[in-house]
Amino acid sequence: MKYFIAVYQKLKNTYLSQSSMENDLPMICPSLRVYENEELELLKPQSLFNDDQKKALSIIKKQNMAYELNSVPISSQFWDLNPNNSLFDIYRDILDKNNLKNLEENLDKVIAIQSTILFDAKKSDTKEFKAYKKYRTIHEQAVDKITAHLELFDSLDTDEEKSNWNDQLVNLNTMKELAFSDWKIKGNKDIIEQELARINKASDADLYLAMAQSAKNTFEAAEKTDVISNASIHDINFIPYDFMENESGWNSMRIEKSELDSLYTEAKNTNENIPSEILSIDYDESVIQAVELDYSFVHLKRSWFNKNFMMSDLFEWNEPKKISDGQTISNDFKLPAFPKTMILIKNLKIVLDPSITNDAVNNPNQLIYFGPLIMKQQLFVNKNNNQKFLKAITNVRTIKSDQLNNLTRKTVNVENAKISATEFTAKPIAEPTAETIKVNPNLAFNNKVNMNILNSVRNLRPVTTVTTPQPITPVQPIKPVIPIRNTGIFVPIKYPIPIPSTGANVQFRVFDKINNDPIYKCSISIKGTNNSRIYEIETNEIGMINQIIPIGEYSIELRIDDYAVINQNFSVVNDNPLNLEYRLQREEVKFKSFFLIGMICERMPKIPMN
Repeated sequence: MKYFIAVYQKLKNTYLSQSSMENDLPMICPSLRVYENEELELLKPQSLFNDDQKKALSIIKKQNMAYELNSVPISSQFWDLNPNNSLFDIYRDILDKNNLKNLEENLDKVIAIQSTILFDAKKSDTKEFKAYKKYRTIHEQAVDKITAHLELFDSLDTDEEKSNWNDQLVNLNTMKELAFSDWKIKGNKDIIEQELARINKASDADLYLAMAQSAKNTFEAAEKTDVISNASIHDINFIPYDFMENESGWNSMRIEKSELDSLYTEAKNTNENIPSEILSIDYDESVIQAVELDYSFVHLKRSWFNKNFMMSDLFEWNEPKKISDGQTISNDFKLPAFPKTMILIKNLKIVLDPSITNDAVNNPNQLIYFGPLIMKQQLFVNKNNNQKFLKAITNVRTIKSDQLNNLTRKTVNVENAKISATEFTAKPIAEPTAETIKVNPNLAFNNKVNMNILNSVRNLRPVTTVTTPQPITPVQPIKPVIPIRNTGIFVPIKYPIPIPSTGANVQFRVFDKINNDPIYKCSISIKGTNNSRIYEIETNEIGMINQIIPIGEYSIELRIDDYAVINQNFSVVNDNPLNLEYRLQREEVKFKSFFLIGMICERMPKIPMN
């Protein structure tokens, strides 16, 4: 685990040396958070989509991802997924419970005295202002029809119904745009809003009213239109916006063993924003000679979020729970900080000691860990310098599978683990009831449990799909965790019944379906359908790879950039060699995966300021 911490510390130092702001708060993400290219792409604003079908798809799929990346930290020790403490809900509650409720009435009183464009001599609405209100109402009704139509999607069963639904959605969106045009032309939209803008500049009070009203209106409009408009609360503007499509914003890094050791020492001595439970995990990583990776700092911009109005002297907050004291990051405050920059890595390679053999790596009775990441059971060799290295598993289906979770729970070497069971109580994130959890060396991580319970980050359970968020449940304090020491990154799987190591030598050959060229670095995911076996391997330069696989039934998935996925089944009926050949069809698709190793949050100042 210490070299995973060292990598985070290096990236943290790199960020702070480049663009650190006074309130920046780098935090480690100690659990396994892996996102695919498609998932992140769907979070982009609708204006960046050229495909109507992808727009409709993003409406349905983007909510869970948006809640994950808008999780507000409740501890200064780490950042992790917490959909029950989302910036959406917190911001909405602040807008509802402060003095914004009467802003429209207050604004009307101000402009009634100052504007002849909006009001006549009798203080009645001018015909221009009446038209403005009329066509604004028509536009809002068009938006409401879209909202009602979106709610119908879950009840659709057939592809034909979904296709008709999508056609109606396009038509309703067109009607909304026509209503907006009428509002703009017949409703004197620009003239009225220009007059409002002019009046709002008259005094500091008006400026505050305008800013606060804008925050409220933007958020309400985003809620009504969901993901149809560019102001949607689920849209995230990424900077660089195309990091998931090309190499924009990515940099390469190699950290040698000596630097890894010094970085870990630095992290342990400073103990800033890293849980002591994680720093206490110490096991032998002497087989690791270096770590190579690509990294990117991806900034998150939200069009609906405006913190500035809360920093005005006119802002009032009379609720028992304070918003922020400018220092403390805890659940005692409503919005102590918010996530603003992801620390992402990809193309992770763990360079190994030259003495490591292929047999030591390609062992189906073990898992290989780098912090919370699980590595492929295949030894790769760099032909330029003969360095041996490992790659991380990037297939999200494999990572999220119950099969891998079960194997993860069984990875413990009892004879060498030196830890006493410690009991403590923690409140789950996603469930409202408390549960007592006994800590042991093979504890698997479930994202329903708060990250404070971590005692063995090597054996974390991978991320699972987020359910509809529920109200946040306070976290109870935990007892100290005893440091964990074990044999290293190669961890045996403890099976209830010994599994024979023999099997058939299966040769996989992968070619291009059109020109018969061998496909290099094709990712092959193999899962037993009648046993617990799981393999993650890649083809070599001639499109081949051999793997010893025990007798049984298996599913196989082959995928690589620019080719369609192949999903098939195969059987190993005896120990005789088996040759399997697959031909992939060209298709415009990218299979990139990104690991979230940390998050830069912005600490909120003291709010209210007075």
